[in-house]
Amino acid sequence: MKTYVRSLDDIVGGGIPDGFVVLLNGAPGTMKSSFAYSILYQNALREGRKSAYFTLEQGKDLTLEHMASLGMADERAAPNITTLDMGNIRKNLNYLQGRGTWLELFKMYCNNVMKMDSISVLVVDSLDVLETMAKMQDRRSELYFLFEWLRDLGPMTILISERPLTAGTGTAPPEEAYLADGIISLEMHPTSDLFVQRRLRVVKMRSTKHETGYYALTFEDGGFEVTRAVTGTS
Repeated sequence: MKTYVRSLDDIVGGGIPDGFVVLLNGAPGTMKSSFAYSILYQNALREGRKSAYFTLEQGKDLTLEHMASLGMADERAAPNITTLDMGNIRKNLNYLQGRGTWLELFKMYCNNVMKMDSISVLVVDSLDVLETMAKMQDRRSELYFLFEWLRDLGPMTILISERPLTAGTGTAPPEEAYLADGIISLEMHPTSDLFVQRRLRVVKMRSTKHETGYYALTFEDGGFEVTRAVTGTS
């Protein structure tokens, strides 16, 4: 599946394989949500692919308003994108407690969306909040079963996360780094005392021949682009 991020599809050998569960990792300010939304938006606009964006942090209206401010509001794409505000469900947890666990509710909504349309792309924003709300007792095993369930669900899934891939020398990466089929990392890299540059790195992408170096990530004219990263002043 093409990302429609200029030059990125060439880097990952043509696109992200269908059905992959991809971890999109990065600190605040790296445009993770915008980057993920851009992939489903461009696929909805250019190929008519059905997609779903599950937001657990920011409300639906604010999410769509932000994406529109970036130029991602073409009416031709709208019928192909389902945006679900899981935040409203979070506010009513007391009402929902008797209807199953949070993770079961999340899966129920995913299944309902899949039944309505043949979804090609699913974005979950974010894995960190989903994990917190699920109150996982055994993180390793519960994440394993979640990732397996998402693969069985069918669509290419992007899980947004702010959890660092490494926490220091000698520290093992988090479980999700091993479980994901692919990892795309977004970073803010200082290029001088005054400037920083957004950078992208494809940490892993199973079954593909891909480059693992750093690329500068820019957003212009309603779309993302990656280019060879160079040290400079801006």
